[in-house]
Amino acid sequence: MRIVLIGAVAFTRHCLDSMLAVGANVVGVAGPRPSAATINSDYVDMPAEARIRGLHGIPFDSVRAPETLDAVAALKPDVVFVCGLSQLLPAELLAIPPLGVIGTHPSLLPHGRGRHPLIWTLVEGLKEGGLTFFRIDEGTDTGDIVWQQAFPVGDDDDAAVLYARIEALAAKAITELVPRFADGTVRYRPQDHTRATVWRRRTKEDGEIRWDAPSRTCHNLIRALTRPYVGAHTWLDDRLLRVWKAAPASCLAVGSEAPGTILSVDGGRLLVRTGDGALGILDWDWDQDWDQSSAPEAGACLGRSLR
Repeated sequence: MRIVLIGAVAFTRHCLDSMLAVGANVVGVAGPRPSAATINSDYVDMPAEARIRGLHGIPFDSVRAPETLDAVAALKPDVVFVCGLSQLLPAELLAIPPLGVIGTHPSLLPHGRGRHPLIWTLVEGLKEGGLTFFRIDEGTDTGDIVWQQAFPVGDDDDAAVLYARIEALAAKAITELVPRFADGTVRYRPQDHTRATVWRRRTKEDGEIRWDAPSRTCHNLIRALTRPYVGAHTWLDDRLLRVWKAAPASCLAVGSEAPGTILSVDGGRLLVRTGDGALGILDWDWDQDWDQSSAPEAGACLGRSLR
């Protein structure tokens, strides 16, 4: 069975190595050039990774371009896996492999269709996440499910923890699915569209911490956007500060300080007033070229949008 893999992120590379580990016949790997993948904070040049492993690489600017489609079709894949690609697939690509184009989505479809599912899982404080492999059709995450498994989400789990969990699940899924596709025993389960929920595309503004919100809401945003993503952010005057890790300090009673006020600074760690208490900022840095050795002072107020 001939496989082509398409993707653009660290998760894609993990899926490639999982396929090779089970002896899958990967005949080509396609992915966007760096200039065409600026929205991916965890971008990996997959054609370059393919060449390192002695495989055929197909770089592209658009997966919809005729030359991209011709290059994939020339490899005569039986199945195409798309693992970690933000570009929309054309119908012409879906028609190439006889066994279909199989995508991955880090939610329990039909719940959580749409954009940024891993981030939304944490932002919304969900207690359960999951990974779904499904046959891609011309809808948005609407195709038949071929593999799905849930995992628990703890109150302090962050994006890096969930990313590692979906990588582990992807390796398990690939181990099970590659033989099923090869011997024709894969099973397709239609989604119940009446149960579908859809997450919208997130914007840069969605990443700003609203200090008048409850501590848990602020904490959820910070853990959702931590590495490998872009980080939640706030402002101190005209300087943008990225926050990577926080811990609620719920024992602190609400005082008269405005939300966003820095209550104390201890060894670079900040205690910041929120809408219902305070939040400890454990890991942060200034954006761009600001002096990384300088720390905000107690009494300063974070959150340009709140003033």
